[in-house]
Amino acid sequence: MNTRHSPSGRNPSFDSSSRPNFGVRQANLSHVLTLVHQYGRIKRSDMTMITGLNRSTVLDLVTDLQSHGLVTQTRTSGVGEIGRPSIEVAASDSIVGFVVIPRLGEITVGIVGLSGRVISRKRQVLPPGASPEETARLAGDIINDLRSTLDPRAKIAGVGVAAPGQVRVLIGDVRWAPSLGWRETSFATILATHTNLPVLLDNDASLACAAEQTFGAGAGFLNMVFLIGVPGGLGGGAVVNGELLRGHHGYAGELGHMRISDSENKDYSGIPGTLEAMVVREELVTAVSLGDADDEQLFDALREHHHEPEVSSVLDRHVHYLGRAIGLLLVAMNPEVVVLSGFLEIHLELRKEQLLAEIQSQALPFALEGVDIRPGSMGSNLLLVGTAELSFQALLQDPLGCELTSA
Repeated sequence: MNTRHSPSGRNPSFDSSSRPNFGVRQANLSHVLTLVHQYGRIKRSDMTMITGLNRSTVLDLVTDLQSHGLVTQTRTSGVGEIGRPSIEVAASDSIVGFVVIPRLGEITVGIVGLSGRVISRKRQVLPPGASPEETARLAGDIINDLRSTLDPRAKIAGVGVAAPGQVRVLIGDVRWAPSLGWRETSFATILATHTNLPVLLDNDASLACAAEQTFGAGAGFLNMVFLIGVPGGLGGGAVVNGELLRGHHGYAGELGHMRISDSENKDYSGIPGTLEAMVVREELVTAVSLGDADDEQLFDALREHHHEPEVSSVLDRHVHYLGRAIGLLLVAMNPEVVVLSGFLEIHLELRKEQLLAEIQSQALPFALEGVDIRPGSMGSNLLLVGTAELSFQALLQDPLGCELTSA
C-alpha cells in the first residue's frame, strides 16, 4: 500500500468541508475517513492531533469505520519510536472505484483502491470518430471484464470519468470534447446504463490539477498553476487560495486555449495560435520516429536524440511558446508553484535553463519572486487517481450511509 504526501490545506476539488449540514458524528466520520484516504495511512495519534478530537473519540470513530470494512488498523514495529508502538490506520483497498479516461485514439479504464493504489488498468484503442454511445459500450465491457477480477468481497464505490472538454459537472454532461468530436452528450447517464453503477464526470485537466495539488507536486501550496500535455491536447488548471478555480459556469482553467501566437495553426477547438496549437505532442513523436508511444517511451527517445537538429528544433520551439504561456500565467495568477505534467515534463528536464530564460523574458520581474517550477510527481497514475476521487466522493461525505455495490 502506498503512502501519499501529507495533505496540507484544503483539497481544491474533492474538499468535503462544504458538505451539507450533517450530524456531528457523521461529520467526524467523514473527517477521519477523508484524512486516512488522503494520507493513505496515518497514525491514530496524528489523527487525534489533526482533528482536535480526543483519543477515545478517534478510537471509537476508527473502530466504526473498520467494522464497515473501510479502514484497517495495525500496530507499528515501534522501531525508532519513544514509548509504546503506534497504531496505524490505513484505507482499505477492498473499497474500489472504477476510472474511465477517453482520449483521442484511446480509452483507459482502471481500478483504484481507497488508499490511492492503482490496482489495475487497461488501455485500448478507441476507433476514430467513436460516438459517446460506442465509447460507453466499450468502457462498460472493459469495466465488466475488470470487475470479474476483483475479490468477491470487494465493494465498488462507483465510476469516475475524465472528459477532455467542457462539462456540466453536476449532471455529468459533456458540452464539447473537441478531440473526440462530441457535443452535448449525457455520457455519464449512458455509461451508467452499461455498468449499473453510479457515474460522475468532470474535466480531465481539472481532476489532474486537483490530484497533483492534493497528493503530488503541489501538496502544501495554496496557489498553483498546472499545465498538462496528453495525446489529443494540452490543458491545465489553477488553485487559488486553496480552491480549484472553476469560474461562473465551471469552465475555467482551459489554459491550453490561450492565444499566444499570431500563427494560424489551430488547436482541437479550431482556435489559432493557442498554447495547445503551438506545443503539440505529435510533433515530438514524429521527430523521434515513434508510432503509438506512451510518455515513458517518448521520454526515453527524446533523452537519446534531443541534440539531433530536427528534435532539437521542435523542443526549442515548444519551450519558446511554453515559456511565453507560463510568463503570462505568472503575471495573471501570481502562484507559488507551477507544475508541468504529462509530456510537458520532458521540456523541463531537457531545456530547464532555456525555459526559465523564456519565462523571464515574458514576465514582470516581481512575478517570478519565489515561484517554483517543477514537474508533476504522480506520473501515469495522476489522472487515474484524480478521476477515482469522483467515485469516492459520496463515500467520503457519508462513510456509513453511502451505498456500495458488491463486486
